[in-house]
Amino acid sequence: MTARFRTSRPTGPARRPAVLVLAQDQPTLDSIHHGLKDAYDMAMIPRMEEVQDALRGQPFDLLLAEVRLAGADLPRLTGEVQARFPGMPIILMAGLSEVEHALDAISLGAADYLRKPFTIGELRHILGRCLERRRLLKELESQRSGPPRTLAGIIAQDELMKEACRLAETVAGTDVTVLLSGETGTGKGLLARAVHNSSSRRKGPFVEINCAAIPATLIESELFGHERGAFTGAVVRKIGRVEAAAKGTLLLDEVGEMPLDMQAKMLRFLQEFSFERVGGNEKLSADVRIIAASNRDLGQAVRQGLFREDLFYRLHVIELKVPALRDRRDDVMPLAEHFREMFSAKYDKPALGFSPAATGQMLNHAWPGNVREMEHAVERAVILCPGDIIERLDLATESSPRAAPRPPVLAPIPAPVLDLDRPLADHLALCERDYLDAQLRRNKGRVSHTAQVAGLNAKTLYLKMLRHGLRKEDFRRGSGGSGGGKR
Repeated sequence: MTARFRTSRPTGPARRPAVLVLAQDQPTLDSIHHGLKDAYDMAMIPRMEEVQDALRGQPFDLLLAEVRLAGADLPRLTGEVQARFPGMPIILMAGLSEVEHALDAISLGAADYLRKPFTIGELRHILGRCLERRRLLKELESQRSGPPRTLAGIIAQDELMKEACRLAETVAGTDVTVLLSGETGTGKGLLARAVHNSSSRRKGPFVEINCAAIPATLIESELFGHERGAFTGAVVRKIGRVEAAAKGTLLLDEVGEMPLDMQAKMLRFLQEFSFERVGGNEKLSADVRIIAASNRDLGQAVRQGLFREDLFYRLHVIELKVPALRDRRDDVMPLAEHFREMFSAKYDKPALGFSPAATGQMLNHAWPGNVREMEHAVERAVILCPGDIIERLDLATESSPRAAPRPPVLAPIPAPVLDLDRPLADHLALCERDYLDAQLRRNKGRVSHTAQVAGLNAKTLYLKMLRHGLRKEDFRRGSGGSGGGKR
């Protein structure tokens, strides 16, 4: 292995990050060494064939490689490094004609790319971001085996939502860019605010901009501001959302609806965190943390030519997938109770709870509008409730555009054959067993849902299941219960 520069490694506990550089261009090598020697350990190699030996010889935290040297073998290099050294970030240095090859490698596992010529500031920014992302993923992996934690203000009893909250809490203490994906109404904005409130920027502003709600001709002014006289109607200087969010967090909501020309300007901002107001010449900078949210699949939008691939990779540092409410069934009733208490206090209505019928209705509903639909449905129910128990909610029907198929209606359970020589208690026990068997079958063995619908607490239901020989595992495997048992 040929090492052109090698910095000494400290022997103490504070080991500096180590970077392996695959490059031949001497000015580039000199610039990288001069710009990184104060914070990184480096080794330089001139040929792709030396990469594997170098990585095996000593631990490196990151690979920085020239696309020109890898050539047609770039996909193989990316795949082999990721297979042998999982999680190691690969950053590519690409000339203008090589950017497409770099983007192909990113889709195969490379972390990011720098377009030549680049500044040392850009290089240090990307190195720091990639290493921070690797640290966060390692920390998240270690937390998965520990007790569940959730962000303040987020209701999460379902495992899918707990996982999203774990990741959100892990990234909250950093400035890493976060992409929130999920259907409309799932609570992406609430999660973004929770990340901000749990971060070191919590004393700074939290600023939102809905990219779908602003006309294409005005979105640049809304984001970056404008100078007086920049266009007709610009009678005073306006501060944009980026400046307003300085020292805080900017949420780009529905970022998938941003016009393509604006996407290019946002990409430039994310590279340098500098901008110019519309109609101005002064180059300004903003210390702001970016969180983006989208209800559309941005990967598919890239393939359709509706979203810039390079901007997608800038935003897609950490993706937080917010599950639909129909996929987090253990959160349905806790959310419903939260909204019931909130609106009962707001409207001074004595709505003390939900009837078993209303509970079953909510558990079986597809919730095409997600948490937002539930909030509005419970608010209507509290307002219209004539007594202190909510009997039913005004919910969307199967014709709702995104409603999932409803559970099949269960065939009526035949009444047990009367045996007048048996005591009444035996017949009541058989009816109870058939009822619980049917409910467990409907809820796929979910004990908490079955208990809520049956008006029991979970402990009582477990005891009854034990008495009747019903096991939740049988229903989760889809065996349909134990077939009715001995009569």
